Amino acid sequence: MKDLNLYLIRHGQTQWNVKDQMQGSKDSPLTEQGISGAKLTGQHLKDVPFMQAYSSPQKRAMDTRNYIVNENNMAIPTSELADLREMDFGLWEGKHVPTLKQDVPEFNVYLTDPANFDSSVSQGESYPDILARMKQGLNTIVQNAPQDSGNILVVSHGTVLRILLCVLNGGDWRLHRDEDYFPRMLNTSISVVNYKQDDDQSVGKFTVKFYNNVDHLTQE
Repeated sequence: MKDLNLYLIRHGQTQWNVKDQMQGSKDSPLTEQGISGAKLTGQHLKDVPFMQAYSSPQKRAMDTRNYIVNENNMAIPTSELADLREMDFGLWEGKHVPTLKQDVPEFNVYLTDPANFDSSVSQGESYPDILARMKQGLNTIVQNAPQDSGNILVVSHGTVLRILLCVLNGGDWRLHRDEDYFPRMLNTSISVVNYKQDDDQSVGKFTVKFYNNVDHLTQE
């Protein structure tokens, strides 16, 4: 039987987060607050015996993962998984969000109506694309787990984690951008997903235990 807890964490705050610039396939450094958030997350999880720590290959996620791992009381092997990377925004990469809202009608569709978003306008990825690869990424992590039970750290990105967690929680991906339906992922928030698979099952089940928790960032 497999019984795994996946700790899904969004990377720490970056310079482009602060400047409200689109940050998908391109990168920007963690801010001081982003580094602090990653370290606080690591301190909060320092007694969790992670058997592996994954991140996307993007530097903001790798750096966040490393800050978390460095606070842990155990030595944890780290690796990168391409499926965990942020949504590619194509022509919108690095652009100022308020400007896109004003000048690009399809950008507002991206923000409010995922089912009708045409990614050919941005020449980036579509929502079904990122959901499929994030699911594939989790399946890869589960299949490659060195033990049948235990904890695995996974550091990824806001847009891809939001749609993934919404769906794993039983939600409709077409509604995941609605803040009242499913909240946006906060920097260095912690979400925990359990995976169980009995020996007689060919496919197991993911269950969201909690998501988007940031209580550890405000503890005295």
